[in-house]
Amino acid sequence: MAAPTSETTQVEPDPVSWPLRQKLAQMLMPGFNAGPGGTSTSPSEVQALIDAGAGGVFVGRKEETLFASSVLTNARANTLPPFVATDGEGGQVDLLPSIMEPLPPAGEMAAWDTDRIRAAGASRGTNLAQRGVTVDFAPVLDVAGGTNPLGDRTWSAEPDEVVRTAGAFAEGLCSAGVLPTFKHFPGHGRADAHGDDAPARTPDLAAMEQSDLLPFKEMIASMGDRSLLMTGHLDVPGLTDGGEPFSLNPEAMKYLRDTMGYDGVTVTDELAEMGAITKRGISVPNAVEMALVAGNDMALYFGDVDQMNEVLDHLETVVAEGRLSEARVDRSLARILALKSSGACASPIAPQGG
Repeated sequence: MAAPTSETTQVEPDPVSWPLRQKLAQMLMPGFNAGPGGTSTSPSEVQALIDAGAGGVFVGRKEETLFASSVLTNARANTLPPFVATDGEGGQVDLLPSIMEPLPPAGEMAAWDTDRIRAAGASRGTNLAQRGVTVDFAPVLDVAGGTNPLGDRTWSAEPDEVVRTAGAFAEGLCSAGVLPTFKHFPGHGRADAHGDDAPARTPDLAAMEQSDLLPFKEMIASMGDRSLLMTGHLDVPGLTDGGEPFSLNPEAMKYLRDTMGYDGVTVTDELAEMGAITKRGISVPNAVEMALVAGNDMALYFGDVDQMNEVLDHLETVVAEGRLSEARVDRSLARILALKSSGACASPIAPQGG
């Protein structure tokens, strides 16, 4: 299949009439995350994803070259700008000090009063917005407990405290023009492993409903129209018994939509490198397929424009063979475009030069 061209990224009056490939591209969030000692990605590699019509691009916290360039701020000028996302939680999952003033981990910020947390979120949002970032993959809503594989990334073992603290941080981000992302649904804090490394099993659904799901329920009610929600690669007894983790499981996603009542934009946790996916032997195109068929709106994975075109070729075949309906694609497209155009966290910040 031909790669999308710059012409395919122009917004038509009726999105339902868009070419299928353009619709599918809006459901992808490819990105880059230079590892320790890794080579930072060039701005041209990100621009290639934007030109190909990606609905979002992810820029990892070690990508100094990208944050210092103008490629992210320039993305705002597109007829249909992509979401520009990063993972600035604070603590061990935060941007390098060379990029931005560091934040302490959530476990430390949790001791602060609500106003101070909200102010920290606003400051972080301001700094992100100046660099072209429109989505922060924060805050964590996972309730701590057991061996807590997330450590000090969690705010509290008490659901009400998670809502107070993480909710204030989210409000601060939004006040500065950056969409927060509630993660990792349905709750990673009491899992038996870290999904970065291996498949992770949580307590059963009944136990989750008494604790882990409560912060998500509250934040969906209060900020569901001003946020994204990240689905985790989590095995939940009583919900994901078919073998797929939550993020790839149609019945689990139905629970999120129907039982939890969430009708906003969902984005998966990363699909190309996390052990919870790779140790199941699932390729990137197949993982993206499974995620979208399950009901996610956007699939997050590390990969360049060649990988994106491979994924789009695969998805076009998936639609042609009837495994993913175009009506399902249109529902996700409507959610994505509605959030992009809503101005729910409209930025008052002028971009920083660079």
